[in-house]
Amino acid sequence: MGLILKHIAQTKSGSFQYRRRVPKDVSTIIVKREFKQKLGDSRREALAAYPRFHATVEREIEAARMQLTQNQIPQASNVTELEAYQEALRLRREMLNDGLTGSDMASAADLIVHRYPMDPETDAPIGASLADAYRINMLRLGPERLPAPQPTLDDARKLYLKEHLRADSPDTDHRVVGLANRVIDAAIAEIGCNPALSAITREDARRIRDHMLDRVKMTGKGIGEKVSASTVSRELSIISAIFNFAVVEFGLEGSIQNPFSRLPVARVAKGQGQKASEKRAPLPSDVLMETRQRVIAKATPELALVWRLIEGTGCRIAEVTGLLAGDVRLAGEFPHIRIEPNAVRSLKTETSRREVPLVGDALAAAKEALERVQAEGGNGSLFPSYGRPRGSDAASASLMKHLRKVSPDGKHVIHSLRHNMKDWLVLAEVPSLEQNLILGHTLGGVGDRVYGGEVAKLRATTRAMMRAHEMKEMR
Repeated sequence: MGLILKHIAQTKSGSFQYRRRVPKDVSTIIVKREFKQKLGDSRREALAAYPRFHATVEREIEAARMQLTQNQIPQASNVTELEAYQEALRLRREMLNDGLTGSDMASAADLIVHRYPMDPETDAPIGASLADAYRINMLRLGPERLPAPQPTLDDARKLYLKEHLRADSPDTDHRVVGLANRVIDAAIAEIGCNPALSAITREDARRIRDHMLDRVKMTGKGIGEKVSASTVSRELSIISAIFNFAVVEFGLEGSIQNPFSRLPVARVAKGQGQKASEKRAPLPSDVLMETRQRVIAKATPELALVWRLIEGTGCRIAEVTGLLAGDVRLAGEFPHIRIEPNAVRSLKTETSRREVPLVGDALAAAKEALERVQAEGGNGSLFPSYGRPRGSDAASASLMKHLRKVSPDGKHVIHSLRHNMKDWLVLAEVPSLEQNLILGHTLGGVGDRVYGGEVAKLRATTRAMMRAHEMKEMR
């Protein structure tokens, strides 16, 4: 007889696991997708561990709901002074466009004033909303005598969510939006107000950092432990990015500096101080071969094609999963795939926009993928299951499950295939310029000058890729 408990599942290995999706109503507070914890290898162990972990989850969900109910986090609907000013400015502009005069505007301001009780001593409206206060002053004084308020950290957050993260789009990952909201809310709470960007000091930034480092999170066993330095570094980088974005968009360049820039984190984060090349390693030949065989045998045909294209081109996983059928160019002397931004995914850098030659198994995989799409009557995404926002994350997670069955080494990841291609190109003595053209690395401004046109580049990179393919087959 199995366990009859909510959110419990038995894995293929026989152990018992707690899995529960984060409720949608608190997804902006709890930014992970699900609660997940191994409870034990036997029914007895799972029964003993379940009550404590389930209670921890319930408390976290309830705390998030209370936080929303009590409005402890500033909501996007709250109007800042800058927003109130801009709205008042728009109202005045519309009235001018309608041919209204200064006396008309003063009369309109009086109408707003009369909505509120008046203070007999100051003859000012009592309890006027921030928006109405700015409307009154704008209509009476005009922008010449009513200077614009300084943009605040909350203004920076709202602009970043709207313009950069596009929070209103149905395709936006709301976990990312929730995380951005959470770190800005924490910063505002620590400073004690919604500060003007120009008023935030380095000392404020250090206090925010120290507060983040002092936070305690609950582990699956109900034990409290401080958050990792890597988590704090990531959160500070979000605040810094929001600050930098606002400085440019609000026209503050040259007048203020980012106090969060290069802010050191006290504890040493796991992997911190390592070069990117040290955090990931190429897959050894035996690991590469065994993982490839496993993926082709056990993964879906579509996912297997994704693997083969990554392995055979050195492209990033998002570059492959985001391919459109029209990006596969098989006609002509130099078959290739075209990597360019589209509605599914952007590119990491401008130099990532390129044509990558198809040789060997990568060419066969591209043909199979195109035939599959065309046979199903599609001409959009080359990989329909993954050609969507965050589809590359899904493909990566699925491929990593196969890779981990072969290698537990933390340096062995799907991105390792890109390092494999780099090694094959180096061993084949391919010049660095051709390597960069294939992998989408910075060219140093010489690529177009050396090759002059796309055909010349493709001829050179195809020749280089064939040499790398030969080197791969030899190892």
